[in-house]
Amino acid sequence: MTSVREPGSREDRDTGSAELFGSVLDMARAAKRGDVSGWLTVKSGTHRPEDVAFLSSQMLGVLIENDAVRRGVHPADVWSELRRRGLDDFG
Repeated sequence: MTSVREPGSREDRDTGSAELFGSVLDMARAAKRGDVSGWLTVKSGTHRPEDVAFLSSQMLGVLIENDAVRRGVHPADVWSELRRRGLDDFG
């Protein structure tokens, strides 16, 4: 039977998470600047696109909830607010 690695497991951390983290940060920086070409270059340079996507989602969730706590708002309320307001009001 083939085992499936849980994202965030010790095995996952020991097999290139620093590289994945760097890729995610580089992609985020390029996306924030509107640099689609730079974003695609970083994305295509990784051999683990699913792991990069999962880590990006984890980081976004942490940032959203940390910002909510910093503002004194319950994280569940922020998720609802983001869903209601949509992409146009994000950021």
